[in-house]
Amino acid sequence: MNTVIIYSSKTGFTKKYAQWLKEDLSCDCFPYEERNTVDFEKYRAVAFGSGCYIGKINKLGWLKKQMPKLRGKRVAVFFTGAMPPDAPDVRRLERENFTPGELELIKPFYLQGGLNYAAMNPIDRLLMAGFRKMLKSHADSSKERVMLQNIQESFDSTKHESLAPLEEYLKQ
Repeated sequence: MNTVIIYSSKTGFTKKYAQWLKEDLSCDCFPYEERNTVDFEKYRAVAFGSGCYIGKINKLGWLKKQMPKLRGKRVAVFFTGAMPPDAPDVRRLERENFTPGELELIKPFYLQGGLNYAAMNPIDRLLMAGFRKMLKSHADSSKERVMLQNIQESFDSTKHESLAPLEEYLKQ
């Protein structure tokens, strides 16, 4: 297959998807901390996975700097977050994290992860507490009330079958 996966995972959801990809595609998989050991010449396809934090795909800048080395390869980014895959913010994240030119070279895939308060660092937990407080004070619409309800506690919405479009893309 000659595919490599490189992933960054703060709370475990991106790692879970990366491990499933590794098993399904029988390919190499490296955590972000080992990215400098990857010889891209050996691979036909590259998948980079990371989570979304405050509207940004974490560590995406690193992948973009690698693009000259990845010419002629199939490149995908899978990014995880707590929102459902059909949320309007998913398309906004793509628009804000990729230029139209980058989208010609990199195919993005959003995969719903969840929230894992126990795995968050203290700063992220504090940011989420502030976000919950802000939502609580402005929970006028049913959308805001639903969002507030959904982020009260940890949850895992990962689904192995969500990987099918990404796997199909990497196999082409």
